Amino acid sequence: MKAIERISVYLEFKMISPHKFEHTLKISNGYFHKQFRNKGSMGSDILIKVSENYEDLNMLWILTGEGSMLKYPAKIIEISESKQCNIY
Repeated sequence: MKAIERISVYLEFKMISPHKFEHTLKISNGYFHKQFRNKGSMGSDILIKVSENYEDLNMLWILTGEGSMLKYPAKIIEISESKQCNIY
């Protein structure tokens, strides 16, 4: 899977439209769709914008597919006997 395909997985997971993604990164309309359709590569300038605007996205996962998609996995919530929630 290429980086563009992993970004598509992230966008679908976060329910972000390609148009909103392009608008957030200030890139031309249709750029993402064209790159995705052609299984193209994204330049380093675009990947830097992705990193700056989507801070929860693990860039190592985008580039290599290794690790988890999100930098900050869901927090574990433990309910103690006193009914207080402790978030780690």
